[in-house]
Amino acid sequence: MEEVAARAGLAVGTLYNYFPSKDQLLFAISRSDTEPLLKLGDRILADPPDDPVEAIAALTEVMVQGITAGERRLWRELFVAAIAAPDTLGARLFALDMRLIAQLTAMLDQLKKRGALDPSIDSARAAGLFYGICLTWTIAFATREDVTIEMLRDEIAESVRMTIRGMLPCNQTRRGFHD
Repeated sequence: MEEVAARAGLAVGTLYNYFPSKDQLLFAISRSDTEPLLKLGDRILADPPDDPVEAIAALTEVMVQGITAGERRLWRELFVAAIAAPDTLGARLFALDMRLIAQLTAMLDQLKKRGALDPSIDSARAAGLFYGICLTWTIAFATREDVTIEMLRDEIAESVRMTIRGMLPCNQTRRGFHD
């Protein structure tokens, strides 16, 4: 809290007037970073790419933007605080994450309606899978200095491509969608 107050040019007591705890400050930072990303996701959902790989990649790229916008140290602090307070901060962060997963679910539903994905795919579970890919690489990025932003972006994109290929209807793999 002292470091944040110093960076903001505030007295520590003043910072505590706005954020009574470190957890509340971390959540406010996370929420303020997530809201613009959700709006960007909504714009993508309003006019998604036709190619299912590109459509899901567009939404996961929004998540990558959120991951790389902050310092690794912030992610570390956020993870530790969420684990230490699962019923408060952890639950609030999970609610934000569920909004991102809901966007992925909506995209998958749109793709299924267009016939671009196998209709038997459970959209919510598949969305959780894509979110899990992003979360795995977020943890790697936060905890390992050798994981670069480029590596993070490439690994998520390739995992999305591999996963989507497994969800395509058999006849669609020959109709020009990305391999």
